[in-house]
Amino acid sequence: MRAFALSGIALALLAACSRNEGSLRDFGTTNVGPAEMSLVIADPLQMPPTLDLPPPTPGQTNRANPRPASAR
Repeated sequence: MRAFALSGIALALLAACSRNEGSLRDFGTTNVGPAEMSLVIADPLQMPPTLDLPPPTPGQTNRANPRPASAR
């Protein structure tokens, strides 16, 4: 019985080392997701007229986020 179990384990290990195309590392990938390299940018990037930052406005709302999470 022990020899039968050892031969079964040896057979399973030998089958795991085979060079079959259907690999366990495949995980069934079908490339359904987006192709990162095929993205097309509609407009070219442009520089703003000036690189100056707007002046701070104490007591006013934030221009980037008028309703921040801390004020809710």
